[in-house]
Amino acid sequence: MRILSLPIEEDLLEVHNSLWSGEEKVFFNGNLASSGWSLFGRTHYFTVDAPGGEGVDRYRVEIGMNWYGGYAVDVFRNDRCLLASSRTPLTRVDPSLQPHTDAKPFHLSRDKSRPTELDDEFFV
Repeated sequence: MRILSLPIEEDLLEVHNSLWSGEEKVFFNGNLASSGWSLFGRTHYFTVDAPGGEGVDRYRVEIGMNWYGGYAVDVFRNDRCLLASSRTPLTRVDPSLQPHTDAKPFHLSRDKSRPTELDDEFFV
């Protein structure tokens, strides 16, 4: 059973898991990249030629169970997180930037000297 399809630029990473046999398989662009058996998840490693032929990308796919019994999948390329599940601490949220009662569209600037502000163009 496919539990994840993750487009990564022009590529596609897929994770399959069989509840009955415990077999996990990771596919990259339709090719088997890693496989193994586990009861509660395992970590899969594989490498792929980088786009443009410049070097090699190292992938790490961590499959596990979350607290309510569902699957949790984390995907890393060259130790940079591409997909984080609820069990992976990734960032610290600044409480001053979070709305307290409802969700509002914020515009986040990459320039840290500019303040975070509401995105007025969102409201059309």
